Order: sequence, then C-alpha cells, then structure tokens
Amino acid sequence: MNRQEIKEEAKAKIKGNIWNILWPLLVIGVLSGIISTIFGGNQSYSSDSVNVTVSLGSTASTLISAFLSAGYIKYLLTFVRTGKFNTDEIINTIKEKWLHILVANILVGIIVFACSLLLVIPGIIMALAYTFVLYLIVDKDYAVGPDALKASREMMKGYKWDYFVFELS
Repeated sequence: MNRQEIKEEAKAKIKGNIWNILWPLLVIGVLSGIISTIFGGNQSYSSDSVNVTVSLGSTASTLISAFLSAGYIKYLLTFVRTGKFNTDEIINTIKEKWLHILVANILVGIIVFACSLLLVIPGIIMALAYTFVLYLIVDKDYAVGPDALKASREMMKGYKWDYFVFELS
C-alpha cells in the first residue's frame, strides 16, 4: 500500500467522525498543558533546587502525557477496527498498562538520548526505530518494555526512511 492509498483510507474513516477523533486529543492536550504548568514551576530562578524541581516536573509531565497518549492510541485502534468509539479504552489502557508504558518510555528515552549524544542523526534514527513501541504495548500485549522495543526495531528495519517521508507528507 502506498502513501496515497493510506491517506485516502484514513480520510474515508475520518469523514463524519472528526469530532470523536479530536475531542479526546483536545482534552489530553489541555491536561498535559495543565500538568506541565503545575509541575513546571517558575523557571526564572537559577538555584539548583529549582532546576531539580523543574526537571522532575518536566519528567512527570512527559510520563503522564505518555500514559494519556497510549490510551488515545488504543481509543483510535478500537475505532479503526470496530468503527465505534469507546472512551473507556483510554482509562482502561492506562490502568492496565501503566507499568509497561513507564518502562518502555524510560528505555526509549535513555537509548535515544545516548544516540543523540553521538550526533543528532543517530538519535533521529533510533527515535524512528522505536516509533511503534506504544502501539505494540497497547495492541499486542507486549508485557515487557524491552520486548516492545525489539519488535518495533524489527518492524522498522528498512522502513525508517519511508516512515519519515510519510510523516512529512
């Protein structure tokens, strides 16, 4: 299936369902913004204790956003497969998979950061390799983060450039 066919199929599914697709994303965006503001603290200070607080707040905000994103992924996958929207999927996914999502996000973060230390391009390549980690955790019941990382890396072998171009289009 080429990019154009994928886009046409997506447009057909979205037609008439745009509000059901966007409202959870809007709620997640607002929640993420509120959490980021609450945990972000006042960044105008330069003392070490404030910097540590800001870093911990930023990390907490990122992880909470990851949990919400995983729930949203399951919500969309359910819609694509059944044609029905079930908001319970968001909360249920977070409840059932929070530990797996946490472990996977920490591992991906460490790997991408380490590769980015080499150069920016290896970091981007590794980020692309781990694109489907959350999808695999919420959809394929990968019980452990490393299994999802390995499966995502295998899936993306030979397709990183295609995916990168697809995301740009």
